[in-house]
Amino acid sequence: MIETFSVQNFYSIKHEQTMSFVANNKIHVGTDKYLLNKVSDSVSLLKFCVLYGYNASGKTNLLRALDYLRSLVVKGKEGANTGTYFVPFVFDEDFTHAPGTFTLVFYINKIRYTYRVVVNTERILFEELSFQPKGRKALLFARTFDEAERISTFEFGTRCDLTAKERTILYGNTVDTITTLFAYQKSNIHCDAIEVVVEYFTNTLMPIITPAISLNRWTKERVAEDPSTLLFYRDLVQRADFRIQDVELLLNTGYMNWGEIEGPKDPKISDIVFYHKTSNGVHRIQFDEESRGTLRYVGLGGVVHELIRNKGIVPIDELEASLHPDLVAFLLQLFLMNATESQIIATAQSQSIMELDFMRSDMIWLCEKDEEGASQYYSVQEFGLHKKINIANAYRAGKLGAKPYLGSTEFVRETQ
Repeated sequence: MIETFSVQNFYSIKHEQTMSFVANNKIHVGTDKYLLNKVSDSVSLLKFCVLYGYNASGKTNLLRALDYLRSLVVKGKEGANTGTYFVPFVFDEDFTHAPGTFTLVFYINKIRYTYRVVVNTERILFEELSFQPKGRKALLFARTFDEAERISTFEFGTRCDLTAKERTILYGNTVDTITTLFAYQKSNIHCDAIEVVVEYFTNTLMPIITPAISLNRWTKERVAEDPSTLLFYRDLVQRADFRIQDVELLLNTGYMNWGEIEGPKDPKISDIVFYHKTSNGVHRIQFDEESRGTLRYVGLGGVVHELIRNKGIVPIDELEASLHPDLVAFLLQLFLMNATESQIIATAQSQSIMELDFMRSDMIWLCEKDEEGASQYYSVQEFGLHKKINIANAYRAGKLGAKPYLGSTEFVRETQ
C-alpha cells in the first residue's frame, strides 16, 4: 500500500507536492473498519482517496506522475537517443532544464520501503531504494550520476545480499536511461528485498485508467483466462438494473452455458454476450455493442474484483465518467467493504462522491493552480471543518477553493 507519493517538476507540478494516504487518527466515522488498513502499530492507511479541481488544474498530472514512475521500473526507456520521456514544468525557465524528483513511500507485507528517482530528459541522475525491516532505515542501493566522470556510481547496503559478481552484472546492465530496478529484471541475479519491490511495481501498482482507455479487451482476456469470473460479471450487471437477464461466453464452437463452467479453463472465448429482457422477449447483444456506460461499469467492476481478490493499487482518472452516481457509489462500496490491502486513487468532477456518508475529510483532496501556473494539492482535512458541515456544500460555495470562477454569461456582440 502507498503511504505517500511526492513529485517535483513534472508537467504542471513545479515545487514538490505530496499526496498522503495516512489516515488522520483524530477523524472517526462509523465505517472506519472498511476505509482503513493498519500497516503498523502507529500507521493506518486509507484505501481510497479522490482528487477534485477545475479543468486544467493538474488533477490528472499527479496520477500521470505515479504512472510515469511505474513505467520507469516496469518498461524502461532503452536505446540510444531515446531519452527518458520526462516532461518538466515549462512555465519557468529555471525548471525547464532542471530534473524531476519522484518519491514513493509504500508497504509490502507491513515493511516500509522508500524509492526515490531523480531524472531529466536524458538520464537517471539519482536513484535510491531503502527499507525498514526492523524499524530502522536500511539502504538497499543508491545510484548517483557523476557529472565530472560521466558515469553512474553505486552504493549497496549491507542488507542487499547480491554477490560481488551479481553487483557487477547489475552495474553493467544499468545504462543512463533506465532505472536500476529495470536493469535488475534483465539480469540473471536475485535479491529477495529487491525482488519484492519489482513485483510490487509490476503486479501491485497498476497502470493508470483514463476515460479514453477501453477495458473491453482486458475484460474478455480476463474471462478467457478464468471463465468462472463471468459469474461475478453476471451478478454485477444484474445488480445495476440494466435489464440484463444473463451473460454467456461465445466460443469458437458455439455457446457455453453456466452449467458447463466448472473452473478455470481455456475455452478459446471469442466474445461475451449479454441477454436483455424486454416486454418483447429476450434479446442477445454482443459485448462491444453495449452502451459506453455499461461497458465502463463492467470494466471498472472487473478492476474492483481484481483489487478484492489480490493486492492492488490503481489510479483512475475521472472515476465517474459515463456512470450514474449510484453506480459509482456501488462500485466504491463494493471495493471498500471487500478489499483489504488494495487502494484506489482517483480524480473526479461529480460532487456526489463527496456526499457519500462514508467519506472522511482526509480522503478528499483538492487541486488548483497558483499565479505561476503550478499545481497545488491539499487535503480537505486541512480546513478543520466541523464534522456536521457538508463538505460538498462547502466546496460548491467556494469555501475550499479548487473551483472555477466563471464570468458573466452575457454574450458580447461585435459592434457593426
